[in-house]
Amino acid sequence: MNIKKTIAKWFNITEEDVKANDYCHPKKFGESRSVEYQMDGLAKTFCKVTEWSNGEGLDISFETEDNVKLGTWKNKRIELHTDELETFFYCLNDLGYFKN
Repeated sequence: MNIKKTIAKWFNITEEDVKANDYCHPKKFGESRSVEYQMDGLAKTFCKVTEWSNGEGLDISFETEDNVKLGTWKNKRIELHTDELETFFYCLNDLGYFKN
């Protein structure tokens, strides 16, 4: 089984799906390989993913509103090589994360 195809099916979101879900809003800027999403779920969360200029990895940044101290935000940053990302997806797949 190809893990990338499994993940692609899981993320097969149409424009209608986006319009139907007010809590998730994609924002794309220019031609760069970068995307931002905001989700207003249990906690307001903002995520930005940018592909490295050499195409070999990703920078992932999260900002999440603190549920205890409203108005304050927690920041996380992850830098992953594509091999690390694929290994992470295999782990999630083994845990059954992508099963419907």
